Amino acid sequence: ASSEPAMLNTVKKNTFRKQEKICSQKQIDKLFAQRKSITAGPFRMIYLESEGSLLPAVQVLIAIPKKNIKLAVNRNRMKRLVREAYRMNKHSILSLYETIGKHCDIAFIFTGKKCISQTETTAAINELLSRLKVTYEKRSE
Repeated sequence: ASSEPAMLNTVKKNTFRKQEKICSQKQIDKLFAQRKSITAGPFRMIYLESEGSLLPAVQVLIAIPKKNIKLAVNRNRMKRLVREAYRMNKHSILSLYETIGKHCDIAFIFTGKKCISQTETTAAINELLSRLKVTYEKRSE
């Protein structure tokens, strides 16, 4: 029973707290002005790496345009699915930026015309995150 607290510290928690979200308009404008993007499935990921070890190392913005999905109910559902997919798969990208001591802002933009399932969303977000990791590794070589 004494080993339980030590075990809790090694387990990464799948949380998505307010500080992990991009809230500042200045930060959003900078992200969209100096962006690099990757596309996978019905998603486009815009990212901006910067020096400095701001905590958390990765901050995220989720955008589901009203032009693509008219009903607010469906837009909110898509946002929930994207948040969930990111929350479950963020650890690889988070640990990468924590180890190199850089900060990365990421925007997930839904470009599809209709809602997709949780599995499709998770697959697309996973693909984007792994491709971001690959592009970083290629640049650092």
